[in-house]
Amino acid sequence: MHNDLMMSHNHSLSKASDVRIWTKEACSGAKTSGYLERKQARACRSTPDIMPNLIQAARDTASVCQQVFKDRRWNCSSIELAPRYTPDLLTGTRERAFVHAMSAAAAIWRLARACALGNLAICSCATPPRRVPPLIIPHTSLSLLRTNSALLDASAAKSLFKWGGCGDDVKSASRITKMFLQSSSSSSLGATGRFLHTVDMHNSRAGRRVCTTKHRHLFYLKQEIMIIVCQLQTVEQSLSLECKCHGVSGSCSVRTCWRGLDSKGPGAAGTRIFKKYSTAAEVRPKLGRLPPLYHHDNLLYTTKSVDYCSLDKKHGSLGTIGR
Repeated sequence: MHNDLMMSHNHSLSKASDVRIWTKEACSGAKTSGYLERKQARACRSTPDIMPNLIQAARDTASVCQQVFKDRRWNCSSIELAPRYTPDLLTGTRERAFVHAMSAAAAIWRLARACALGNLAICSCATPPRRVPPLIIPHTSLSLLRTNSALLDASAAKSLFKWGGCGDDVKSASRITKMFLQSSSSSSLGATGRFLHTVDMHNSRAGRRVCTTKHRHLFYLKQEIMIIVCQLQTVEQSLSLECKCHGVSGSCSVRTCWRGLDSKGPGAAGTRIFKKYSTAAEVRPKLGRLPPLYHHDNLLYTTKSVDYCSLDKKHGSLGTIGR
C-alpha cells in the first residue's frame, strides 16, 4: 500500500466514531470502508480494545496540530480532509513530518493511560523503576529530616519511599503504537516512495523517542536505509514523578511514588514536537557516498513547503485571506 494512503488511514480513524463496539467483524468492516489498511485491520482484530484509544488519538492529533499552528500561515486545517489530503500532507513536507510525529505521540499518551486504567487486556501499570526517586520533601517536613544540619544520606533516603500507585505504561504503549502506525511495508514502492516511507517512519519514531544519554548520537541515511543509533521515548519527557507522603503530624516518613504522563494531555508532547518542526532538516537520498549526519531526534522533510500566503490548491495552500 502506498505510504500516502497509509497516512490517510491513520487519520481517517477520527471519522470512524460510528463504530461503538470493536469486534473482529467491525475491524474487517473498517478495512472495507477505507479506515484501516490490511495490517492495521489485522492488529485491530487481535486487540480490538485498542481502537477507541487510537480513534481519540487521531482526534487529538488534529486538535493539537490546529492549536499549535493557529497563528501560522499553515494552520493545519487540511488535516480535516482525511483521507482526501492536499499536497501539503501528501508530499514530504515539514507539515507532514509534524503530523506523523504527533500521531505517534498522541497514540502513546492515550494507550498508556488506558493501560494504567485497566482498559486494555494486553497491558496494565508500568513496571516500577529500580532506582530511587529524587528526595522531594514538603517544606514543612524538611526540618524533620535534618541531622546535624545535613540531609539524610542515600541509605536513609531509600527507606523513606516505596514505588506504588499505577504508573502510565509508556513502554507497552510505544510497542502497540509501533505495531499499529508503522505496520505498512515499503517493499512495493519505488525508490522515491521507499525513501519517503523511511523518512515517515523516522518522524513517527521522533514523536515517540528522544535520546536521554549525555553522548551525542547521530544517524545517517545510506542506500535508503535509515540507521537509528539511539531511540528512546519523546513522550517520556512528559512523564513526571508524583509522590504522596505518609506519616504522622504531616511528616513524610514514607513516600509512595509513581510516574505519570503530563495531565495536560497530548498537547504537552505537541509543544515539544512543534519546536522540532521549526528546526526540521531536509534530507535527500544519497547513493554511492556518505550523506550528511543528522541528529537522531530531528524531524525530517524531503520537500520544501510553499509559503502558504496565497491560495494555491495545487500545492495544498489555502492562503491567509480572511484569517
